[in-house]
Amino acid sequence: MRITSVKFGLHEGNDEYARNNLDKVFSHIYRATFELFDYIRIYQKESIDKKLNGISNDALIHVFPEYYRQIKPAMEDLITKIPAYKKDKDIGDPDIGVVKLYYHSIQEMREHLKKIDAMLPSLIEYEEKRKTEQAAKEQKEQDDRKKDWLVQAGIAIIGTVIGLVIGYLIPK
Repeated sequence: MRITSVKFGLHEGNDEYARNNLDKVFSHIYRATFELFDYIRIYQKESIDKKLNGISNDALIHVFPEYYRQIKPAMEDLITKIPAYKKDKDIGDPDIGVVKLYYHSIQEMREHLKKIDAMLPSLIEYEEKRKTEQAAKEQKEQDDRKKDWLVQAGIAIIGTVIGLVIGYLIPK
C-alpha cells in the first residue's frame, strides 16, 4: 500500500523508499513461504501416518515392497534436509534457490503420498484377508484344544469306569 500511495502521490517518497518497502514485502513473503512449507510438510507426515495406521509391516512388505525400499528412505532423507533449508533461510539475503529446493522436496513427498494412496486399497484388502485367516486359524486351534480336552476327559471317564468295573468284578 505504501508503494502504491507513493506512486499515486498520496504519500511522499522516492524510488529508494519504494524499493526499501518492496524489499520488506519480499522478505515477509520469503519467511511466510517457509512457514507454509513447514505446515505442508507436517500435514504430509501426519497424512502418511494416518493412512498407514493399522497397516502391518507384513502388509507393507508383501503388497507394497517399494515402500520400505524406496519411499520410506526418501521421505526420511527429505525430513533430514529440512533443517538445512531452514538454516540457509536468511531474510536479510533471501535465496530463491533454497525456496525451490524446499518446494521440490514437498513435491517429491506429494508424489510419495500419491503412491501410498494408490496402494492403500490393496493394503487394506491384504490386512482384512490376513485378519480373516488369523481368526480362522485361532478358531481351528481353539476347536483342536476343545477336541483334545474332550478326548482326554473321555479317556479319563472310560478309565474310571473300567477301573470301577474291574474293582466290582474282582472278589474281595
